[in-house]
Amino acid sequence: MSLNSTERFNTSKELKENLKMSHLAIEDVAAALNTSVSKINQILELDHVAPEDPWILKEYLSEQLCQQGLTGYPYSKLVGDFRNYWFLSTRKIYKRQLSK
Repeated sequence: MSLNSTERFNTSKELKENLKMSHLAIEDVAAALNTSVSKINQILELDHVAPEDPWILKEYLSEQLCQQGLTGYPYSKLVGDFRNYWFLSTRKIYKRQLSK
């Protein structure tokens, strides 16, 4: 699945909004996902990331929001069950294995 520039902009905005709503520091998100702050910023900007990376961040943020009793900001493209997208590695998403 390839996103056009408008879809990329919107998806980036949606990820950032959910991060903001979670009240989590980006450093804490990076630590939880066993990566760097730089990598989280790269994902938030959708800057040269693997297709699974935004889904991993989305799933993590959704889980954190749910634990806080919050409903996240809606996504326009990261919708549905990631297991239904043939091009995504469900194994990587389950393991929260971000690209390098």
